[in-house]
Amino acid sequence: MNINVLTLFPKMLNSSFQEGVVGQAFLRGLLNIQALNPRDFAEDKHKSVDDKPFGGGDGMVMSLDPLTKAFSSIPEGQRGPVIYLTPQGQLWTDAKAKSYAKNSDSITLVCGRYGGIDQRFINHFVTEEISIGNYVLSGGELAAMVLIDSLARYIPGVLGNLNSVEQESFSQGYLEAPLFTRPNGHTLGTVPEFLTSGHHLRIEQMRKAVGVIRTLCLRPDLLRLRFDELENYRALVLRLSNQDLEVLGLQREQILKLKSFLP
Repeated sequence: MNINVLTLFPKMLNSSFQEGVVGQAFLRGLLNIQALNPRDFAEDKHKSVDDKPFGGGDGMVMSLDPLTKAFSSIPEGQRGPVIYLTPQGQLWTDAKAKSYAKNSDSITLVCGRYGGIDQRFINHFVTEEISIGNYVLSGGELAAMVLIDSLARYIPGVLGNLNSVEQESFSQGYLEAPLFTRPNGHTLGTVPEFLTSGHHLRIEQMRKAVGVIRTLCLRPDLLRLRFDELENYRALVLRLSNQDLEVLGLQREQILKLKSFLP
């Protein structure tokens, strides 16, 4: 995948993808990230990239011409969908990450600064406006890093096993069950019995049940269940011992009070 990023601070992006999974994907040629600085396309002697907004207002706005020229320098066949990162956009989700990774060979990310960018650029070039949360950042670069990291994981070959992505939180519509490693017995708790049973079908069933119940406890906004579905998962989890529930971060009393969320 080819990712173009329009940013006034290209070093922020270049340094952030030297390590980790995305860095390895970059080195292996699975991911190409090109940062374009609108300042390089400014034609006045001060290389200005911002100006006061018409009608007044607090702060400055990224100027139209340098931004447009930077964007136009990208060959049309290598632009793909154009995403402007802004608090007013649609919330970025795992489903969106998966869709872009599957359906786009290229994408272009636009990182705003100051008070934002000229609306005319948005009107003519932007395909979708995206937000990573209900808060304001000093610029779109951090949001671009989040977006790139999340969608890169769905590019074939980036991770050794694509199934690991499919089993992570949000991928299946509910949170992932807690994870444990050696040693089994410890002063901080013992690994739940079902995980050490060796019965793979039971392990898979219980992991899903625990994941669903954790979602209802921690992020009920993510899940919609009928009463009968909730009762099935709740019954499975309530069979666990109090010790197992505690290690899993669950409380029996809390589980008993859960209510179903109808579609």
